[in-house]
Amino acid sequence: MRNSYRMILALAALVVAPSAAEAQRARRVEVEPAYGNRFSLEPYAGAYNDAYDLSDAQTGFLFGMRLGYRLTSRARLLGNLGYAKTEDVAFSVAPGVAVYDNVWVLTTAGAEYDVIPGRTSASLGVEGGVGWRRTDLAEGDPAPGEDLSSDSFASYEVVAPALTLQHRLSTRAALRLSLQDYMFDVFEGPVDHSIALTLGIAFR
Repeated sequence: MRNSYRMILALAALVVAPSAAEAQRARRVEVEPAYGNRFSLEPYAGAYNDAYDLSDAQTGFLFGMRLGYRLTSRARLLGNLGYAKTEDVAFSVAPGVAVYDNVWVLTTAGAEYDVIPGRTSASLGVEGGVGWRRTDLAEGDPAPGEDLSSDSFASYEVVAPALTLQHRLSTRAALRLSLQDYMFDVFEGPVDHSIALTLGIAFR
């Protein structure tokens, strides 16, 4: 009888041990994407609605690179460098036609938090920094004293809240769709809003 008990315990151990090992491995797979490599690099591109478009009709393009550092499984620090260009933002017709473009360099940093965690997640974030704008003469010959172009960049303080949807493709890549509101002159006013919609892939 004692030998039977020992045999039953031995068989139970053989059944339970692989299950426990598999459960531990599964938990490790879930944790590793969040804590393995804390840094991420996200190239992105999309559309940019320029608040400083005097013609009030043009949407430009925006592309850039975003660096992330994971603090916890749901919180990240962000650093962002973006470049945007909007064509035909202003024009003059006398004595000759002149057309102008806006060029932007966006330098911001901030944080985001997953309000809905998981493989497909939603996060809210905010970044702050400086936007640099230069107006270029795209074509034409403006009248003397009427040239709106500039040789240097003018700076604008900017705060950019964001809503981001993210889907993890693998342990090292995630697809990110972001909607940002670049709010310029938030401290001096009046505030100008430039909306950006971008799609990127974050690599870890």
